[in-house]
Amino acid sequence: MQPRTFGPYTVLSVLGVGRTGRVHLGRTDKGRRVAVRVIRPEFAADPRFRSCLQKEMEIVSGIRGPGIAALLGGDLEADVPWLAAEYVPGPSLATVLAQCGPLSVDGVRRLGVELAEALTTIHGAGAVHHDLKPGNVLVTAADTRVVDAGIARAAAASPLTRGGGLVGTPGYLAPEQLLNRVSLPASDVFALGSLLLHAATWREPFGTGDVAAVLHRVLRVGPDLRGLDPGLAPVVAACLHPDPAQRPSPREVRDGLMAPRTCPPAAEPVSDEPADEPADEPPADTASADDAPDADDAPDADEVEDPVRDDRLSVVES
Repeated sequence: MQPRTFGPYTVLSVLGVGRTGRVHLGRTDKGRRVAVRVIRPEFAADPRFRSCLQKEMEIVSGIRGPGIAALLGGDLEADVPWLAAEYVPGPSLATVLAQCGPLSVDGVRRLGVELAEALTTIHGAGAVHHDLKPGNVLVTAADTRVVDAGIARAAAASPLTRGGGLVGTPGYLAPEQLLNRVSLPASDVFALGSLLLHAATWREPFGTGDVAAVLHRVLRVGPDLRGLDPGLAPVVAACLHPDPAQRPSPREVRDGLMAPRTCPPAAEPVSDEPADEPADEPPADTASADDAPDADDAPDADEVEDPVRDDRLSVVES
């Protein structure tokens, strides 16, 4: 039977269930609310997952700054491993977009500035988020908060995620993550570009369809920038450059969004296939933070053949 207390925290209710564990609302004896992630037994029994998560959390635990839900503590050596982070009282960006539609141009600018500043802090601490997406951004009345930094990399280290295959969200994974299985600070910038494109247009950044089709567009076709405001397009296109060395830094993204058309230019990809038309109605709320909906209710993506390489890629949600 799962305990009701983890360290100094008493769990009150379930916030959500993700691939690696269940997230609870908890509180201290003084009433402070926190989010407590309890690691699933099958991951807890995997030494590679524990080792990688421990290394990631040692880095992430020192990150403090605006726009980040800070890691407060945890015990990965316990019989039931757990992590505690700041509780963010708000829905995920995925939920907001699904229910309300695309953001205004000013809303996209504000979102991009806040997330770029959060990435600057994360990268400055020597960390990489690995899985920035609308589901890992929580929205409050005052700002946005990035959650789950480092979790995806630890999940990828486990054989439970198909032998250490790619873990992440198709359309937000950068080409170097797909081809070389490496996550760089520039990979987070690529994900930021995809996120801003989705927030601005209400379309998936590289279309919909099966995983193989989405990965092909990431690697060979490029994003669908139709309808993107001219003041946002250069920044988003620069973030989505296929070469990580050519992408702007998060600080440059912030500056480009605050002062339009100052971001380093990037050639706009030209699509060789028809892109998906915008949806007429809000899509179902199928993406959210690992702390929100049950990712396990959705079917895992099947292994698919990369059209560029002969080896096989496994892409699963973290």
